Amino acid sequence: MEGEDVDVTTSLRSEVAALQYKRDRLTEEVNEMKGHLRARDQRCMELQIETDHLREQSARQNAIISSLKKRVHELEERERELHAAQSRGEIALQTLQRDSRYNEDKAKDLEKKLRSLEVDLSAEEQKKEAAKIAFQDLVRRLSVALGTDISDSAHLSAEALVHKASELVQETSRLRNRALNIQDNLATCELDVRTLRETLDRSMADKECLQRQSAGQLLELDRLRQEKDALEMQNRVADREIIDLREKLSSATRNLGSASGNVAQLEAAVCQLRDDLKIFEEKYDHLHHEHRSALESIALVLSSPVRFVDPLEESIKDRIRDILAENRDRISQVEALKEKLVHESQQLNRHIALFEQANERVRALEEDKGLLEHRLHKIDSDLNACELSREGLKRDKGTFLTFLERLARALNMDEISQDVGADLHTESLLLRAEQLARLESDKLVDKVYIFCFSSEKCSVLWFIEVNFLM
Repeated sequence: MEGEDVDVTTSLRSEVAALQYKRDRLTEEVNEMKGHLRARDQRCMELQIETDHLREQSARQNAIISSLKKRVHELEERERELHAAQSRGEIALQTLQRDSRYNEDKAKDLEKKLRSLEVDLSAEEQKKEAAKIAFQDLVRRLSVALGTDISDSAHLSAEALVHKASELVQETSRLRNRALNIQDNLATCELDVRTLRETLDRSMADKECLQRQSAGQLLELDRLRQEKDALEMQNRVADREIIDLREKLSSATRNLGSASGNVAQLEAAVCQLRDDLKIFEEKYDHLHHEHRSALESIALVLSSPVRFVDPLEESIKDRIRDILAENRDRISQVEALKEKLVHESQQLNRHIALFEQANERVRALEEDKGLLEHRLHKIDSDLNACELSREGLKRDKGTFLTFLERLARALNMDEISQDVGADLHTESLLLRAEQLARLESDKLVDKVYIFCFSSEKCSVLWFIEVNFLM
């Protein structure tokens, strides 16, 4: 009996030792599970904090996106206004170019008129020289025919003719000065034409400069495209890193699932040892309830009016992935809007610079137009003065011819003067003077009268010659 009691005691002690060992091992496993649960709770809190942070960041990004959209809209409106202003500037520039071409054509016509006036002036000068020579020959022949010096006469009519002749000489000098002034004006017009040509050359140079600037802008666009490709490459690298992080997250999730399986096994073992582990079961139920409430609170935090999240780990993980994807999309939208804003700002600055250059060119062309109009008005006034002087010369020539006719009628030579020209008419006057000289020896009174009349004729002929030259 004692041996049986010893065996029973020994077997009971061995079973008690085995149960104590199992109890210690289960206690350690429960402690480990508590540590895992605390880690999961801490991880849930971190996820909740991160979710709040993501929501705040999403709200800020939404505000930034709305402000950027408003700014882009304002920039587009300003760009359209600049395009309209640029089109108006181009229209004004085209108008000024047409005015410049019209002024060039008008300058060419004025040059042609000036050349014709120069030719007429040279012809008039040649006629003047020929008439001067003829007048000197006429005076010499009259002096020989009368046999005396004309300057010795002191008759009152001769003095009046001499006075008139001096006035005509002064008028001739004045007209000569006017002709010199016209030549100076012609030289000034030539200088203005050269200035206009230089202005056109400068305009062509400005056009080539603008073409070179457009080529530089095309090169700048190519460089920006290359930078865009480089940024896209960096974005793909970042996407690969995100995929790696997702794989790590999925592995952690699998580890969590395996830990949940171990918890289920531990629950089965605890159920078998309910007598010894009732306290531990109650604690485990309490922890499980806390875990469930934590999942529900996280699901409520992640829920939105549009989408409801179930209090399950998979649903929570899916919602977190969706939030991360939305965050990345919004970040990409913000980056795209920032790039678009920078691009629009650059285009706006370029358009502003081009608009300012166009305004400067328009102002310069308007100043050139004003100068050209002033010069054209000056040339027109000079041409009008030349025409007036020409008309005056024609009137003086008509007066001279009328005087010759009246003189011929006085000498009873009007029939001869109708058949011959002005040069032959002077020859006939010389012949008449020779006849009067031959009759000088017969009648002294007639000689004096003829002498005085010849002196008057010489003065009148000189006056006529001056008018004809003018």
